[in-house]
Amino acid sequence: MNITMVGRLSDCVLLAYRTPAASVAHLLPNGLELVTHGQWAFWNIVACRVEAMRPILCPRWMGSSYLHVAYRLYVRAHAQSEVLDGLYFVRSDADSLPVRLLGNALTDFRFHKATIALLVDGEGVLLSVKGTLNSAGDAGLRAVFGTPTLASDSCFESYAQAQRFLKYRPIALSPDRRGRRIRVAEVSRDESAWRESPLSVSDARWAFFDRLAQRDVRLELATRVEPLDYRWRLGRSCVLRRPPDG
Repeated sequence: MNITMVGRLSDCVLLAYRTPAASVAHLLPNGLELVTHGQWAFWNIVACRVEAMRPILCPRWMGSSYLHVAYRLYVRAHAQSEVLDGLYFVRSDADSLPVRLLGNALTDFRFHKATIALLVDGEGVLLSVKGTLNSAGDAGLRAVFGTPTLASDSCFESYAQAQRFLKYRPIALSPDRRGRRIRVAEVSRDESAWRESPLSVSDARWAFFDRLAQRDVRLELATRVEPLDYRWRLGRSCVLRRPPDG
């Protein structure tokens, strides 16, 4: 069953972290492989405020607004007709019970309960995540707007190279239990309205990384995305094939 949901991202922050590929390979189900650069795999964290999310034919007043924080890995899947580069959701936290229930029924985003505060203003970003079970998803972020700057210990040669490689992939991928089919959740948006502003992070705490023993994660990029309308298409699936040798 295909379902199309619409809504608006009024606030959105994206952070890309590198980590040794060997430290996260075990998190992927059969049918997915990590997208790597050298020895590194990459996390994509999103913190966003979604407004009036609803089925496409429903009026805006029927929509749900909520805050969402998600931890995704950059991944690749080899379908029979195409190679899909996207994101694999390892964990999501949301402050809305209806969204958690519906999200876990319709997607593989793995929603958990959380109390989330997200402030985005002319100076920068403040994020607080509390109240997750056993504090597993508690988090905090403080960042200010800055200039595009490559981390001093980056694995990339330039900011532009990092930006190209880590460009947000608007596809979520999740194989079935036997690794024979891949479920695809696709985002569509006005690409001409996609604008990012670089952030300089002064403090970031991610309890989920601690739980996963991610001791060698390093921030590569942090940006704020300008508000824009989103459309999520759920329900597509593809037959997987074995990746080519080598």
